[in-house]
Parts: sequence; C-alpha cells; structure tokens
Amino acid sequence: MTVETHIRQAIDRVHEEQAAIGGKQAAYKRFVTGVEGVAVETPTAQRGGLQTGPAATVAASSSGGSNSRKQVRERFAETVRPHSTADVDDPETLLETIGVELSEQVAMALAPQNMTGFTANLKQGVLSEAAQRRHELRAMERALDREEASLVAANDAIDELLAWIVDANETALTDCGFEALQARHERLDGFHDRCGTIAHERQSLLHATTSVDAQVGITQQELVNCLYDGFPVAYPVLSTIVRVEQICDECQRAIRAHLVRRV
Repeated sequence: MTVETHIRQAIDRVHEEQAAIGGKQAAYKRFVTGVEGVAVETPTAQRGGLQTGPAATVAASSSGGSNSRKQVRERFAETVRPHSTADVDDPETLLETIGVELSEQVAMALAPQNMTGFTANLKQGVLSEAAQRRHELRAMERALDREEASLVAANDAIDELLAWIVDANETALTDCGFEALQARHERLDGFHDRCGTIAHERQSLLHATTSVDAQVGITQQELVNCLYDGFPVAYPVLSTIVRVEQICDECQRAIRAHLVRRV
C-alpha cells in the first residue's frame, strides 16, 4: 500500500527554510558588526574635513555622498542583500532592498544623493532596524522549529498506523477467525481516534503565535501559508489524516462484511 502523505515533502521544505533563516541571521550579525565599526560623522567632519556650505555639497555629491554611509551600503550589499534577493524574481536596486529590509526611511537616509552625514541618530536608526529584523528572524526560527516538530510527530504516527495496516493486510480476511476480525476492527477504531488527536493537535498549533521577548510574533497559520505555497495541498498533515481515515473506513467495511456473513 502506497499513500502519498506530502508530509515528508513538507519536512524537506521546512529544512530548506531553516537553512535560509540561519544564513540570514548570520548575515545580519555580520552587518551589525560592520555598522558598529563605521565612524559617525558630524556636519563639520563630512567628506572634505572642515568643509561646509557649497564646497562640502560639491564634494559629497561628486563622491556619492558621505564615506560612512557608503560603507554602510557596502556592508549591507556584502552581507544581507544576497539573502534578501535570493528568491526575488524581479531585480531590485540596492536601495530598494535596503528599503524592504530596514525601512524606506533608512534607505532614503543612506541614499548617495542625500547630503546628510552618517550621524549618531542615523547609525542608531540602522542598528535599531537591524535588531528588529533579527528579532523577527528568531521568531521565524522558533516557528519553524515548532512546525518541524509537529510534522515529524505526525509523520511518525501515521507511518506507524499505515505499517500496521500493511502488515495486517498480509493475512487475508478469509483466513481470520471471528474474534480476530473483531480485534482488527477495534484496532482500526483506535486509529480513527489517533487521527482525531493528531488533527486536533495540528489545528491547535495553526492557531498559535510564536514570539521572541514578547516583541515579535508570527502566527503558525501565516507561516504555513508561506511555506506550502505551490504545494499540491495547502495542509499536508490534515489532508493526510483525511486519506488515512478513508483507508481505515475501507478496511472496516470489508471486515464488517465478513463478520455479517459469519453471524
């Protein structure tokens, strides 16, 4: 008996996303370290030393803005950007990616045409947005861990049920006595109960929210919607349970037919 559960495919998908999130977390860590090492500029310490007024504006414009802001853009391009655009079909400019990851305000402040220096406030703003993204990634990581645990538990339980059915089917119903048939029917009743428990646990998880330090939350339903977009089924576990219950029903109908004939 072969049953396409889609659960193993879902587990593989979770593992892929876990790897991607881990890579992005490491990238943000390197980005933050890089930004922390970038010097803060003051209005009189922008490109050209003590230049101010038109001379300073021309110098900043010709060099693509302040050197510190350029360094921040370069750090972002080297670390976070490859992980942000890996699954993006349409090409994005560097500033567009910064806008998606760190907010449009940060992207505008870091733009080459912006003549403002890399002030302490701007530096803190960049680091604050990066910290927020790292919190979100940790919440995603925890949600993925919960999803993996749920999928593995469901897969193991369902594999056990199906293995028993396959093994039981090796013995023809005609070779079973009345009591053996009753016992098999009762065992299948237990499988129905087990499927109901798995479904209930799965539904409870889908309504759960995973957060980090009570600051960032992601619902499991949101995660599932993204994870299994494009899958043959939207709910791998629940659809599998429905199929297993159908198999149990078919087996029980066959057993009842034999029992009736023997009464």
